[in-house]
Amino acid sequence: MRKAAIKTIMAAGYLDIIKGNEREIATIYGETSTQQKGVDSTSTLSPAEKATLVSKLAARERNVVVMTGATDYVSDGRRTFSVANGHEYLGVVTGTGCVLGTVISAMVTVFPEDKLAAAVAGLLLFEVAAETAAVRQDVEGPGTFQAAFVDELWKLRRATTAGDWRWLSVAKVTAIDVAEVEV
Repeated sequence: MRKAAIKTIMAAGYLDIIKGNEREIATIYGETSTQQKGVDSTSTLSPAEKATLVSKLAARERNVVVMTGATDYVSDGRRTFSVANGHEYLGVVTGTGCVLGTVISAMVTVFPEDKLAAAVAGLLLFEVAAETAAVRQDVEGPGTFQAAFVDELWKLRRATTAGDWRWLSVAKVTAIDVAEVEV
């Protein structure tokens, strides 16, 4: 059912951003040799293969591809980055993928001239907020994290709007030179 839904969405028209986990992105690319189980799946690709996959899919679809995971990979088909911020609570709290999609969409709306930069900015805002929330004294696990995370997203957005970019000092973004790796 999910594969049929992906085919329908991809055939419906142009998408600025494609976001998914490793198996979802591999399925969209057309690699169907392994079966995904549930929303999240375990990783089967090396970091170089992940970077190549997002780059090839982005080039083919002429958009930006965001592959989420412990380390995220983002590409527009010409430029590829990894983002290693975030926190493990993001993987155990329901709805964080939807929130990430919303944050990235908002960034692309504000900065449509460079959708890749906007997507990376959205990932960073989202993941730095998660890191900040996770270490708060009032966070005792995923339940208290959820509320703290929303608060930290709000605080970082307000700080950024006011010109305070200090939170970017913890960014773990790496430019990747994508070599020809078979996916």
